[in-house]
Amino acid sequence: MPAIYFSLGLVQPFADMSSRDVEGEPGVTLVIADGKTVGMRLEDPRMVIRLDEICARAGVDAALAWEKLRGDTDVLLGRRQATWGGGGR
Repeated sequence: MPAIYFSLGLVQPFADMSSRDVEGEPGVTLVIADGKTVGMRLEDPRMVIRLDEICARAGVDAALAWEKLRGDTDVLLGRRQATWGGGGR
C-alpha cells in the first residue's frame, strides 16, 4: 500500500528543508522547512486511525492535519498512487 503524504503548510522557494522521523512512531516522517513542520508522511495509510496520537507525539496540530487529510480527494476516493518517498510500490 503506498504511503500517504500530506502538506501542513506552505514552503517558500529556497527554504532550508529537512526531514525527521518521529520518535516512537516508526513509519512517520515530518518535513521541515525553515524550522516549521510543513508536511507529514505515513508509511502505512492505516496509521491514519491513530492520527491524533501521532500528531500529539510529533507536536503537530491534529485539527490541521485532519483538515488537510480530509481535503485530499485521492485519500477520500482511494486513488492514492506512489509519490516522492513512497518507494514506488
